[in-house]
Amino acid sequence: MIHHISEHVYAYPVSPDTLNVRIKVKKDLYERISVHYKNLYDHTPHIKEKEMSLILEDEKYRIYEASISVKERHFKYYFKLEKVGEAIHYTADGLKKEIAPENFFYYPAINLDDVPEFPGWAEGEIIYQVLIDRFHDGNPRNNPEKLKDIHELPDRNTYYGGDFAGLIQKLDYVKSLGVKLLYLSPLFSSPTYHKYDVDDYYKIDSVYGSEEELKELVGCAHERGIKVILDGVFNHCSSENPLFQNVLKNGENSPYKDWFYIENFPVDPAKLNYDSFAGQVPSMPRFNTSNPEVIDYLCEVACHWTEKLGIDGWRFDVADEVASGFWREMRKRLRKIKKDVILIGEVWNQAGKWLQGDQLDTVTNYKYRQYLLEFIDGKLTSKEFFNQLNALKSLYKTPFHNYLVNLLGSHDTIRLATYLKRRHPDALRLHYLSLAVTLAMAGMPLIYYGDEIALEGDVDPDNRRAFLWERTEEKPVQELKKLARFRAASEILKKGSLIPLDLDERVLAFRRAYGGESLLVLANFADAPKEVGVKAREIVYGNAEIGDNVLLDKYAFTILK
Repeated sequence: MIHHISEHVYAYPVSPDTLNVRIKVKKDLYERISVHYKNLYDHTPHIKEKEMSLILEDEKYRIYEASISVKERHFKYYFKLEKVGEAIHYTADGLKKEIAPENFFYYPAINLDDVPEFPGWAEGEIIYQVLIDRFHDGNPRNNPEKLKDIHELPDRNTYYGGDFAGLIQKLDYVKSLGVKLLYLSPLFSSPTYHKYDVDDYYKIDSVYGSEEELKELVGCAHERGIKVILDGVFNHCSSENPLFQNVLKNGENSPYKDWFYIENFPVDPAKLNYDSFAGQVPSMPRFNTSNPEVIDYLCEVACHWTEKLGIDGWRFDVADEVASGFWREMRKRLRKIKKDVILIGEVWNQAGKWLQGDQLDTVTNYKYRQYLLEFIDGKLTSKEFFNQLNALKSLYKTPFHNYLVNLLGSHDTIRLATYLKRRHPDALRLHYLSLAVTLAMAGMPLIYYGDEIALEGDVDPDNRRAFLWERTEEKPVQELKKLARFRAASEILKKGSLIPLDLDERVLAFRRAYGGESLLVLANFADAPKEVGVKAREIVYGNAEIGDNVLLDKYAFTILK
């Protein structure tokens, strides 16, 4: 019913002399919780006390947290739990009425490399993911043969001609979406259209343009205040990569035989006697990322391009299958080149292993997508949605919460517009309402190119259709752009805490609070108007009627003070 350990998410440094401590308690057991603490080597009876704040709750538990500072950096502490007529202490030895010195929890010392460093510029900012080939053709001279028209559907060999030049031409559009990070799909030399199987890590694929054009793209983005991140595919490569070709040719005599997971020799793609992407794609052999030589080679690749192009970060493909030691080394090397570089990992499930401050800065929060779609489909009430979300967030240290990458679609999922169209009669309104909620949530909202115009698409490869520029002037797109810019300018929405409110089963209601100010977000997912019992002074975005209560139209989204 009560849980604390002096490590992981329950005790972690946030500065050289400050420790965040958490305690997890079953609901309705206690009314007040405080932490009592002092220097580990202070043997006097004097001790400091700090009341703890409720930061998260789910169906069964509440999590309280407090920041405690000791200038000597050595900590010992215990918790006091109170309710009417009763007080008890929670210690390293369990529940105690009286405290002895040996009962304290210890956090022996904060060392400087224990304190996580975040790219502060990225907190809560909007990401725009673009598949380069599918966005805009700005230079027909680098087009491959047999291009499809942008209104034709893609297959697994389709090219549409999108390139660096096209992106440069459309950067003002990207900026109009309030975007801070432009996330580019893989762009190194590859035999496929998607480029997730690299055959040369030191060569830019010519279908997108030249290295000089890529540098120009990065520079033009920076001029508009947009950071650029690349997609790093370091879990596997193409079977046409010379490294793997050497293994195919020379077998056990290859200097690269330990760079991959080979079961036996000779290596045979027909038998797939080696590990590969998903364990079933012979053309994508998987690197042994525990091998120091592999670590050195791929880290040098990332450092080379970070320095040469002046990019601002990486999104790492299949990050959860890559060795943790690899990510620790990657982080160290990239941070030497650029102290505030951002490292985003593709992880589809719980990601606490990689979010300890020594590997990745954040991950793709696909669980957010899962829970929101379950709520829209009526499988979760609003309270259950937040319970699920909070249970997930409880696995991560609080400073990571505003960096989690919340997404409703990517190149690996069915398009949001298509998913909703198959299930709901008012799919288009639900589509934009879902995007609006995501833009108001804590975390870094990711817009997958085309979702802002409700582009449709089934599973891969149909979810990778070409962007349709004629739809960008439609009214819902303009409204979404307005909200995105509102978020981009709001410190509360980017950096604030999130406090869920249980007002109605079909209304997502939550407060965002930061710096002594707060905003109230209301989103009605019901197909009928809803009256909710909250007071508000004014509407800062959207529409609602303010009286004794707030009246929301069906599918309404509003932000109030």
